[in-house]
Amino acid sequence: MRYRFAAAITLMLLSGCTSLDVLNAISKSPQAAPVTLRYGLSERQMLDLYPPPTALQAHGSNGSAEPSSDNPSSHLRPRAPIIVFFYGGAWASGSRHDYGFLARTFNDLGYLVAIPDYRLTPEVTYPGFLEDSAQAFRALIDHAERHGGDPQRIVLAGHSAGAYNAIMLATDRRWLSATERERIRGVIGLSSPVNFLPIQMPEARIAFNWPHTPRDTQPVEHVTAETPPMLLLSPRHDPLVDPGINSAVMAQRLESAGVYVKFELYDGPLGIVGHSNIVASLSSRLSFLAPTIARSREFLERVAGTVR
Repeated sequence: MRYRFAAAITLMLLSGCTSLDVLNAISKSPQAAPVTLRYGLSERQMLDLYPPPTALQAHGSNGSAEPSSDNPSSHLRPRAPIIVFFYGGAWASGSRHDYGFLARTFNDLGYLVAIPDYRLTPEVTYPGFLEDSAQAFRALIDHAERHGGDPQRIVLAGHSAGAYNAIMLATDRRWLSATERERIRGVIGLSSPVNFLPIQMPEARIAFNWPHTPRDTQPVEHVTAETPPMLLLSPRHDPLVDPGINSAVMAQRLESAGVYVKFELYDGPLGIVGHSNIVASLSSRLSFLAPTIARSREFLERVAGTVR
C-alpha cells in the first residue's frame, strides 16, 4: 500500500496535473455519504451536502441530520459554519462527485460542506453558470439548518472557474439579493480568474461568448467596501490564470476599498505546484504541496468562527 501511495503521488505530481480519482483514492474519505439536493430541472443542477461532525454525532453515522419530533434537543444542536466549494474546469467540465477529499478536509475543520454542480458549455454560456451558482446558494440556505449548518455564516470557495463563480456571487450584485449577500462571511479563491480580458483560453472564449464579452463579466470591476474578506492563493507560475494580472490586481482593489485580503503565491516543493494541482493541497495527504489548509483554517476562523 505504501508503494502504491508513493507511486500515485509521484505520477500525479510529475505529470503536472491532478487526477481526481487518484487523489480521492489516497485521501481520507468523507465520514458519511452526502445528502443530495436538486435546485433545478437539469441533471447538472444538483448539490451535495456533507454534514459536519456535530450533526453526525447527534444523529448517527448515516449522514441524516433531520431533527426528530420525539427529541426536542435535536433542534438545539450546535450549528456549524458552511463552506460552499465550486470546482473548476473552464466552465466546460467537472463533477461534484470528484471532491470527496475536499469535503473531508473541511468537515474535519468543523464545517458543513456544500459542493454544487452547475450547467456547463455548450448547454449554457455566461451568465448561465452564475445563475446556477446563485440558485444552488439559495437551496443551501433553505436546507442548511436541518443538516447542521448555520445559514448566517457561509464562506464561498472555489478553484479556477469555480473561484470565478464564488467571487462573482460575492461581488456582483446582479446574482444575489443584499440579504443573501450578507450571509457570505468570506471567499477563498485558488487560481482565481478575476481579470482575464482579453480571453486567451479557447474554452473560456466559448463560455464568455468572446469577443462579445462585456467588461462587467470581470470580478475586479465589482469590488466595493461591502465586498466580503478574501483569501487568494495561487501558484507563482500559472500560464492559465496569471496571478500577476488576476489575484494580485484583485488584492490591490480590495485593499484600496478597505476590505481584508490575504494573497499568497506558492512554488511548492521543487516548484511543482501549478494551476491544476494546487487544489490537491486541500487533501490532508498532500498538504505538503502548499499551506492551503492552514491558511484556510486561519481565514475561516477569522471570518466565520467555529461551531456554536
